[in-house]
Amino acid sequence: MLTRRAALASPFVLSALSRAHAQAGGGTLRIACTASLSQLDPAKTTIAEEYLWCNLAFNGLTRIRPDLSVEPELAESWTWSDDLKTWTFKLRQGVKFHHGREMTSEDVAASYRRILDPALVSPVRTNYAMIEGIDTPDAHTVVFRLAYPYGGFADILADRQAKIVPHDALNFTQAPSGTGPFRFARYTPGDRLVVVRNPDYWEGAPRLEQVELRVMPEMAARLAGLRAGDIDIVWELNPEDIKSLRDNAALRVESVATASWDAAIMNNSIAPFNDARVRRAFHLAVDKRDVVEVVLFGEGSPTHSPIPPSHPFFAADVPFNRADPAAARRLLAQAGHPNGVKVPLVIPVGRPVRERLGVTLQQLARPAGFDIEIQRVPFARYSAEVSGKAPLYIDGYFARPTLDTATHPFLHSAGSWNARLWKYSNPKVDQALDAARLTGDAAQQKPHYLAMQRALAEDPCGYFAYAVNFAVAYRKQVQGVATHPMRWFDLRQAYLA
Repeated sequence: MLTRRAALASPFVLSALSRAHAQAGGGTLRIACTASLSQLDPAKTTIAEEYLWCNLAFNGLTRIRPDLSVEPELAESWTWSDDLKTWTFKLRQGVKFHHGREMTSEDVAASYRRILDPALVSPVRTNYAMIEGIDTPDAHTVVFRLAYPYGGFADILADRQAKIVPHDALNFTQAPSGTGPFRFARYTPGDRLVVVRNPDYWEGAPRLEQVELRVMPEMAARLAGLRAGDIDIVWELNPEDIKSLRDNAALRVESVATASWDAAIMNNSIAPFNDARVRRAFHLAVDKRDVVEVVLFGEGSPTHSPIPPSHPFFAADVPFNRADPAAARRLLAQAGHPNGVKVPLVIPVGRPVRERLGVTLQQLARPAGFDIEIQRVPFARYSAEVSGKAPLYIDGYFARPTLDTATHPFLHSAGSWNARLWKYSNPKVDQALDAARLTGDAAQQKPHYLAMQRALAEDPCGYFAYAVNFAVAYRKQVQGVATHPMRWFDLRQAYLA
């Protein structure tokens, strides 16, 4: 029996006034970003610049608002069964792909079957492993049958890679086709990706004529272009640049709290971090509040886990330790290290904030008996040479669309990211995470996530340093867009004043 609770949709259609002025404030919006895109297939994207592209050209069944709540997108409503194992989505009618054909339930089903196909090697395949079957009873209804109850199912459909693509037009290298507000125009690797206004967009045509993602690896060049007016937006500022840009009257700088985090990854299967006392000693050695000030210039917040302080489920009652080198040394001695420990720390070359985090931890942990030797490895070699192999290294991850996807894969003993990172096992954490995913009621989920954070504080998997802010600089004529904590741009109503 389906629960009739999902009259969640309000129409996402631009107002009559917005439609009347859809062409006003047109022109080209130029966004400076760091790297070339390797993928235009949304199901296979892995880097931030690719996520920007996905959000411009495609839609999902649901989407994440700037306040991190989830709302309908291509689905106009949904219902779920009492056991949380059958989810039925009603699709919007009249939505067209860029190549002209109307979207149907067949496209939705095919999009998720692609993600689940091991041959595609989608990086988010495991996030949808609960999908046991997909039915399409009519052209505008999709039914997902799950192998186990999952209360956050509608939320994970808003993820970056979970975009709907046409089942009969999958040429992502030359003619990618989505349902989004902008259409693919051209892409020159190392230079720019250009998208143009979709006049037939189902929410009303955007006001901008086109958007360019300019590939500019050097931050100095990006900032020079912004100041000169050659660039309209610089995506993801370095923390150290924010203050000086805020003093520029021609610019608008926004820094928003996010659930993206950096950490010192401790491999729990390798000495000395196979002993929880050593991991706890590191927390006593380094005050996270000091780390935020030194590494982020205050543009972030200490956290206990992937749940940031800005989230209502954050365990505010769990204190952050002040640096206590003597207590840390005593704990190391109990763990069999009366003279301290010597350990290498791998940091990623080319990731300046994470490099600074590694050096800061090296210096702050020294009085507590941690003799840390810095080893620098290019980030491109991390997957093959560092992840799951080094005893201690610096890494970090973007915010996920739900608390379950942000925590279960990373902290559960059977989690896919946990197997790659810390190899951590804590029955209390497992129990809390398993219980939280079996309900769609936030009031019931909250105590489980609080219990998880408390257990993690007693037995840390590694050292979550902080939740980092996401900062963007805009020329002041850029209007109608706000900085999104998921690090992408919603340009449906953006314009150049």
